Amino acid sequence: MRDEFIRRISLKTFFYKDVVVDNNVTRLVATGQQAADPNIIWDPLKKRWLIYFFANVGGHSEIYVGESNDLLSVRFLGKALSRGSENDFDSVHVEKPCVIYHNNMYYMFYSGKDGVHSSIGLALSSDGVNYKKYSTNPILKDPEETGYLDAPSIIRWRDDNFYMWAYNGNGYNLIFKTTSDRFPLGWELIGKLESRFFGIYSVEALHDEEIDKILILANIFYPKPSGVSEPLRTGHLAVYICDEPLKCVYGGALLISLQRDTRSYPLRYCQNNVYAPAMTKIGRGRYVVLFNCTEDGDVRSERIYRIDLGVEKDQTLNITDKILTSKDYEKIILLRIPPGTKIILRHALIHVEKGDPSELYIWESSSLDEEKIITWTDKKRLELEKDISINEEYLGISIKGTPPISANYSLKITIRPSIDEI
Repeated sequence: MRDEFIRRISLKTFFYKDVVVDNNVTRLVATGQQAADPNIIWDPLKKRWLIYFFANVGGHSEIYVGESNDLLSVRFLGKALSRGSENDFDSVHVEKPCVIYHNNMYYMFYSGKDGVHSSIGLALSSDGVNYKKYSTNPILKDPEETGYLDAPSIIRWRDDNFYMWAYNGNGYNLIFKTTSDRFPLGWELIGKLESRFFGIYSVEALHDEEIDKILILANIFYPKPSGVSEPLRTGHLAVYICDEPLKCVYGGALLISLQRDTRSYPLRYCQNNVYAPAMTKIGRGRYVVLFNCTEDGDVRSERIYRIDLGVEKDQTLNITDKILTSKDYEKIILLRIPPGTKIILRHALIHVEKGDPSELYIWESSSLDEEKIITWTDKKRLELEKDISINEEYLGISIKGTPPISANYSLKITIRPSIDEI
């Protein structure tokens, strides 16, 4: 029975185009449209979902909370946790909450920052809305002595122990463990979640008891960044499947950032980065994921969007934009595809409105020095009407001819991880 069920869980996704949380929901005077790093928990006391996030108001990040019955419409409740006083470890920012409900108490693990260092703090609540900080914060600092430990995600595993993943600033996550009798303290370092090919920033771990596996959604950065910092915001949303906390298999990306476009459907405003996932299970093989997008490289425009994971049918993304050439051969990168990810090009169209192109191209490439032509024309219109699997790292278009040439282009793509189902 369990094996049959495992085969029926797909990793297909459905994206909602409407924003779940931004300034229009919170009415905060937050920087840009900021509602960042969501966390979801079911409130068994009032039978509702609680959604936590942070926002920067007046130069300082603090943690807020809203409630929802459907994880689409959110009613803002207010501030859940304030930054600390001068000289506290969290005097500048409190961010990136992870809340665990255990023994009739809500435990909020969060990132506290003093402007130089980042450490993990703890706050407690009896109602999930009003939190009081633990008296001897921070409870956890980076054991590798980088001064940076960030974005905790915690699960309770079948061995009755708790496990935490936290970003350490070096392009990978540290994995900690504590026993149920020592929780919420007593964390010990036991391993890492890392890759040779890409950096792993914030992750969301979920223990699915029905299939007895851990699902991890990871914010990956490709190529791999270096240095102790938050990496440049060009991230993708990838999946790991784990039989044990230290035995995880990379499954590829569920969602990748779009290199140019700000008018894609349904993912408007997701041009430069998709990251900071939060996940909860809503039924057999069905999961809701809330995540952040940014547009035009502006990290202040963080809105919270929703993906459903485990749907039956692939969703197609429509990418549209315009181009005005400034040189004889204009090359446009549309996607840079992280390892382990399948892209199916369903349809493509380039249409020249003004100017006289000599050639139009749709191409893929393993490097930017040499393109592999998918299709081309010497006319003003190029259309591809059959499914093509993209096997290289880059997907793009090119226009050859005397500038300026004005053209519209549109593509329909499906993004799939390399593991189709579990």
